[in-house]
Amino acid sequence: MGLGRLRLSPSAFYEMTLDELCAAARGDSKAEEQRQQMEWERTRWLATCLLQVHMKKGTNLSPRKLAVFPWEKQDSDKREEQEAAKLLRQWANE
Repeated sequence: MGLGRLRLSPSAFYEMTLDELCAAARGDSKAEEQRQQMEWERTRWLATCLLQVHMKKGTNLSPRKLAVFPWEKQDSDKREEQEAAKLLRQWANE
């Protein structure tokens, strides 16, 4: 994981504690999740653009009318508060 996915140098890898490695792995996982979400949102936008030309004149199709993703179901403010609280708990435990 450290030398492969995280692309750490051997010296950096061996100098890390297990907690630091776990934090780096969580950060990498979160970045990958965000990358995939952006790809899905881009795909939804493209599908919306392609379908819009086939809609009745005057009808607007929005990406969220086409599909709502699981990560969008939570209120964005509530999600940000939860993430901030989680970060504070992690920081307090270190």
